[in-house]
Amino acid sequence: MTHGQSIVKGDAFQKISSTGFILGAILIAVSGLFMPHTNTPTSDLQQMLKPLGEHEFLTQLSSLLIAIGFWSVLIGMTGINRSITTGGAVLARLGFYFALTGTALWTVSLSLDVAVASAVANWLSAPAVGKGEAWIVVASLSALGRGMVPITWIVYWLALAFLDVAMIFSDVYPRWLGWTGLIVSVATIVLGVIQIFNERSITLTLIFSMLMMLTALWNLATGIWVARRAWS
Repeated sequence: MTHGQSIVKGDAFQKISSTGFILGAILIAVSGLFMPHTNTPTSDLQQMLKPLGEHEFLTQLSSLLIAIGFWSVLIGMTGINRSITTGGAVLARLGFYFALTGTALWTVSLSLDVAVASAVANWLSAPAVGKGEAWIVVASLSALGRGMVPITWIVYWLALAFLDVAMIFSDVYPRWLGWTGLIVSVATIVLGVIQIFNERSITLTLIFSMLMMLTALWNLATGIWVARRAWS
């Protein structure tokens, strides 16, 4: 159990929380590394999406595992929400509510990636006379994702920002953990705003990938820190 502002040995809830953070970090990091993408800098939508259809199964598997990773991290976040009961408690609650919304948005966004991969594969294999119609399906699904992705970034990392500030004000977590997470969160929120007003590009995608990896490392560090107190 938790006593006020602390995480004590044997707390079953925090054991589950730490496991959620660690498992989620591993799934997100590993799955993100093998998500197909073009290696050539381009702003051409067809060239950017082509690898998703060429490696349809890999794209869909990666999307599924990343989604499970986000669900797992959400379990981890319940531990933060539960452990902060005084300083930063309101921000912890707000962060958790935003995390619920952000995780739901991620689930829909990754589901669109699965659909886009299938649509691109159909477009690539379609006969010449059917290429145009097949591409319309791809473009329509891609347009939905184009609008959802930056909003998802903003909402999800706003949740992390609230949780990070709550951790800074609390007496439960080390302040360095809150500050490092906050820096990454603010950077990702800014990137999301930039993405809203700009076309998709490999540059923005690569920047986001780096921030995603840093977030995964933060999740891993948080999970290990909690586990050392709840398990040992």
